[in-house]
Amino acid sequence: MKVSIIIPVLNQLEFTKLCLESIAKNTPKGEYETIVVDNGSTDKTAAYLKKMKVRYIRNKTNLGVAKAWNQGIKASKYDFVCIINNDLVLSKGWLEALVDFYASKPDAGVVSPGTREGVLDYDFDSYAFDYTRAMARVYEKEIFGWCMLIKKDRFEKAGMFDETFKIGVGEDRDFYRRLKEKGFNSYITGSSFVHHFRSQTLNVMRKEKGKEFEDSNIKVLKERWGEGKDGYFTRKTKSVLKAVKNTYMKARYGHFLLEK
Repeated sequence: MKVSIIIPVLNQLEFTKLCLESIAKNTPKGEYETIVVDNGSTDKTAAYLKKMKVRYIRNKTNLGVAKAWNQGIKASKYDFVCIINNDLVLSKGWLEALVDFYASKPDAGVVSPGTREGVLDYDFDSYAFDYTRAMARVYEKEIFGWCMLIKKDRFEKAGMFDETFKIGVGEDRDFYRRLKEKGFNSYITGSSFVHHFRSQTLNVMRKEKGKEFEDSNIKVLKERWGEGKDGYFTRKTKSVLKAVKNTYMKARYGHFLLEK
């Protein structure tokens, strides 16, 4: 099963290099294509990508994450796409595990990998091996927007990513909700592992443009889906239940699906 890997970028070249290097190292040759959508980078990103063996789409300005994802999907040639952030490092077998899990769930909409976030200050290869061995059978129904394997016919059912979400934030949750309406569940599987440096480009956007775009996108999610409207006691109950679940998971498997 071949996959089109789609990566939106905006500057942050050092992270893009690490990401592409990990893909080349840990993904079977001939089983994927890489499509990089550049949202108007002003550093040396364009020059670097033009020399790489990737399909390169260049936007003159930042058209936003949803638009970049849609551009990549429309340009892709395989039946599956895997949309990833450029601030990820992928481990050996990451893509095969996502594909295998997807195939095991006829109702799958999005499948995401187990993740550790923050500084990469540990032996990544060794940790990833231990993690996936311990967490191979662990999963839950949710998504991680930084890495999403999706069968392309799901877009025919639920529509593309909504480009009214400006810059970034919310477009993944909106798509997740629309998939659920169409009867598709989304999953996070511990059989695949990635490291996420976490919101490197988004943090720059927040500094440059403020949080108005983020607040506007969150408002759309609240109005459209009711996300974030839970009262205090509902939020507290969910927090306690999540803590209990993570405590059990740590004791049973030695890991969480999202580690920090």
